[in-house]
Amino acid sequence: MTTDNKKRIYIASDHNGNAMRAHIVRMWKDVYDVIDLGPFEYHGKVNYIEYALGLCELVKMNDARGILICGTGTGMSIVANRFEGIRAALVTDMATSYLAREHNDANVLVLGQWRTPIGDTDDIVEAFMETECTEQRHLDRLDMLKKLGGLRV
Repeated sequence: MTTDNKKRIYIASDHNGNAMRAHIVRMWKDVYDVIDLGPFEYHGKVNYIEYALGLCELVKMNDARGILICGTGTGMSIVANRFEGIRAALVTDMATSYLAREHNDANVLVLGQWRTPIGDTDDIVEAFMETECTEQRHLDRLDMLKKLGGLRV
C-alpha cells in the first residue's frame, strides 16, 4: 500500500505491448498507484527481458503487484518466473486472473497483446488486484512453492 491507501501496481511492456500498457495505465491510474516503467519512446524493438527484470525487482522490494505485457505473454512469463518470490501468471481472461490470485497468490499478471483484446483487460486487472489468496489449502501450497525457490535455474 502507498501513503494514500491505494494498492501499488508496477506495469511494463515491450514494444508489442505498448497499446495495452497505455490502456491499462489510463483506466486504472485513479484507482491504483500505477507506476509505469515503459518503454516510453518507440525506437523500434526493445528487449523484453530488461523490462521484466526491472519490474520483478520492484515487485519483490515493495511487496507489490505487477503487470508485464508482450506480444504473447510467453517471454515475459518465462523471465518473471525465474525470480524467487515471483509468481507470474500468463492470463487471457478474467476467470483465469481471479484463479491465479485465489489459488496461487500470483503477484505478477502477464498479458499478451496479440492474444487478449485490450478491452478485456479491464475485468482481468480488476480481478487480479481485488482477489486475495486466503483459503488454507492454497496457502499450504504456497508454502510448498516457497521451499522450491532454490531449484530455479
